[in-house]
Amino acid sequence: MGCTLGKVCSDIPGVCIVLQMILVVAISGVLGYLFVTQELMR
Repeated sequence: MGCTLGKVCSDIPGVCIVLQMILVVAISGVLGYLFVTQELMR
């Protein structure tokens, strides 16, 4: 996975890794929330 913010990455290395981690955490959080709500709706 490459970072789309090339300039920011060249200025601050490691920013891409943090952004990707935040992205993964956000996606997993949303999926978990959807799963829980679906289970509770039954």
